[in-house]
Order: sequence, then C-alpha cells, then structure tokens
Amino acid sequence: MKIANLPASDYAYELFPKIAKQGEETFFTARGLGVETALQPNTQYCLRVIGQEENNSSLLQDFSTWQKYDGIFAATDEQGVLHFSYTFHREQIYTLRLAVKEDEEWTAVYDFAVFCAEEDLFLRTPFKGNTHCHCCDSVDGHEDPFFAACMYRKAGFDYLAITDHHLIDGSVFAIEQAEKVPSGLSLFYGEEVHVPNAYIHAVNVGARFENGVGLNTYFNLHEEECTAEVAAIAEKYKNTLPENINATDFAWRKWIADKIHGQGGVAVLAHPFWVWEAHNTRDDMFRYLSKEKIYDAAEIFHGMEKNCRDAHGQFAFWNDMRTEGIFISPVGVDDAHRRHFRWDYESSFNEVYTVLFAKENTLPGFAEALQNGYSAAVECYENAPEHIAATYRLTKYTLFLLDHYFPFHDELCFAESLCMIDGYFGDADALQLLPKMTERVNRFTDRFFGRKQV
Repeated sequence: MKIANLPASDYAYELFPKIAKQGEETFFTARGLGVETALQPNTQYCLRVIGQEENNSSLLQDFSTWQKYDGIFAATDEQGVLHFSYTFHREQIYTLRLAVKEDEEWTAVYDFAVFCAEEDLFLRTPFKGNTHCHCCDSVDGHEDPFFAACMYRKAGFDYLAITDHHLIDGSVFAIEQAEKVPSGLSLFYGEEVHVPNAYIHAVNVGARFENGVGLNTYFNLHEEECTAEVAAIAEKYKNTLPENINATDFAWRKWIADKIHGQGGVAVLAHPFWVWEAHNTRDDMFRYLSKEKIYDAAEIFHGMEKNCRDAHGQFAFWNDMRTEGIFISPVGVDDAHRRHFRWDYESSFNEVYTVLFAKENTLPGFAEALQNGYSAAVECYENAPEHIAATYRLTKYTLFLLDHYFPFHDELCFAESLCMIDGYFGDADALQLLPKMTERVNRFTDRFFGRKQV
C-alpha cells in the first residue's frame, strides 16, 4: 500500500476550509499546530492571495513584490488563532502566503493552499473508489469479500463494487456483512460480465435481476430468450453500423449495457485495450460505443498486471476521441485479484482508482456523476508520479486533493478500517468504537469543504 509521505509543514499549520465557492465570501480559520509553529497571539498578520493561473511566475521568487497581490490583514486572537475572509473570483488553486512583520519587514511564515470551485463543482464531494476487483468467488481471485472491502477502506476508499467473474455473489456477501459492521464505505452490487462467452468483458455496477441474481446468471437461465434479443438488435443495426464493426459483436455489447441500465445499474466498458491475443475491444467498437453513449464509462486506467502498459493506449485513444468531440467518462480500476503482495502476483491494489465528484456517496449519486462527466481516473504506482485522465478542471482539482485532502482523509480511514476488521472477526469493543471512527472521517470532510462549522 502506498503511504503518504507528506512534508512536516503539512502537519505544522492548519487552515479550514480549503475549498471556496467562486464569487462567495468564504470565512477561514488558521493556526499553527504545536509550540514550534504556533502563531503569535494578538498579532497582525498578512496573507497575500496568489492565483496559480493568473500571475507572472517570476514574481513568486521575490517576496518583496508582495504589493502585487491582494492582501488580507487580520490579527490572531488570544489563542493564536487567525480568522479572516475572502471572495475568490476564478476557479483555480490559490496560495495564501502568510507573513508577519518583523523589524518593519514582512517575513513569510507559510504558504496555505486553497481551491476555488465554481458552484457545480463546489456542491460535489470527491469520493475515492474502485469498480473492478475480484475476491474468492472468482476462479482466479482470493480473499473474503468483506475483508477485501475493509482493505479498501484501509487505503482510503469511499466506495467499492466487488466484480467477480460471472457472479454477483461476492458483492452481495460483502453488502450483507456491511450491515453488521457499518462504516463510511459504500458498497455496490457488482460483477464482471462475460456473455455469451469470455471474450466480452463488461462491468455491471448495481443491477440485480430476478431473485437477486446478476446478469451472467440471468443469461444462463434465459439463454434462448436472450440470444433472440441480441439477434434482433443485430438485425436492427446491421445496415447502419460503421465499417469494421460486426453487427453481432455490437449487439451483444449493447444488450449487456441495456440490461444493466434496465435494472438501474451502471455499465462500464472494461479494459478495452487489454491484450488477450488482441485488444479486448477493437478501436472502432470503442469509438462507436462511446460516441453513442451506450456505456456510462470506460476503464482508461486499469491495474491487472503491474504497471499495465495497455493503459497508455487507452489513455491516448480516449484523448483522440475527445478531439473528435466524443466523450465517455473515464474511470480507473485496479482489477486486483488479491490485496496482498505475493511473489507470483503483484497486485495494483490502491495504485489505480477513480476520484468521483458526486452529490452523494450512493449508487444514484455514482451514476449521476458518471453520466455528467464528473470523474477522474488516477494511476499512481509506487515511486512514480500520478497520472490523471480527466478534463483539465477536474485534473487540477484532483491534483489539489491528492496533495491536501486524501492523505489526511486516508489516515482517518485507516483507523476506521482497523475497527471494521476486528469487529468483523468478533471484537465487540471494536464494533462499539467504529461509529466514532466513522464520524472522525466525516468531521474532517465537513471541515475541509466548509460544509459545517466544527
């Protein structure tokens, strides 16, 4: 698991909230943490407002140019806490350079970071999640489904769909256990769909069919009827499909997505350029399915094998489609088959994931965000920089969150997960403590985004 290695200064000063709504006055509270960095009580401070996208970078090298920026002047109270307000007018990252006057000269103390978001983004919460992984119900998977879910919470994940091959059962089991061990992790029903056979890979998130079965089982129970429905789709589209797209291949892929949508689920195109003799989905098909919005999202980054090179092609092709005016929401998934390292299997667990900007951490919230393009696929392997597949505005917001939100959020989730694991295995004290751990995560989120006065 990749552990955040933050500069010591990130634990030395505190500012809340860190997200401001564009055009609306935001009220901030700042302080130093500990005796070494405590702000002086009853002392005048200045904060210079530096917009990351609208200033000459050469000015940043010399603090003597502080007059070039808007200034906020405020005095600390008797406890050394600074209260101030400001109205930002552009969506971007801002530096708030804190300074104190010493011998008639302003001396820089610390650079706080704030993100100003337009209203649509401000009203959404970033949730870290994964919608493609396997447990012991997969023929090539490992680990108890709920234990695996606990491991994802341990890594800071907010939502998860376990998607075993051919079966929804693992996700059902995890959700049933979560009712006994409630936490801040949202679990969705899921399965990797392989119909009519294994050459097709799609992900069903959230859809269940008669008697609670998944789409794979539904197909097996109604194979003749389903095959006839696919044939009808192929007949309808055979004369209108672009060149190089086989009507039957298209019909199966459309039928899968239509069935998932019919039961209120989300359809995800799985690792289109994963090489299994050839690309799992040919590029013409990938383009057409995206253009016609038949699927809700596509896996642009996926783990599967460590440092999976297939993702480079998917990312490049996704960008090319955008230049053609074709957009499909990007997701990142680890496709992990176990959460722990073994000499014969290097899992990409917690190295590929999605940051979803949703109004709520529920299946409807997940679906709405994807359908409106509010997602960022993230690939972040050990000892390597992050790669993000998203629009520019979501990329810069995600980078800000990776620096200033998720490291602290994930630490709190780690503590929560320990209670989840122990509680699941029978520790009554851990179960009693778990709600308090969940509340700590929620309280930090509220403070960071300025949702509540805490």
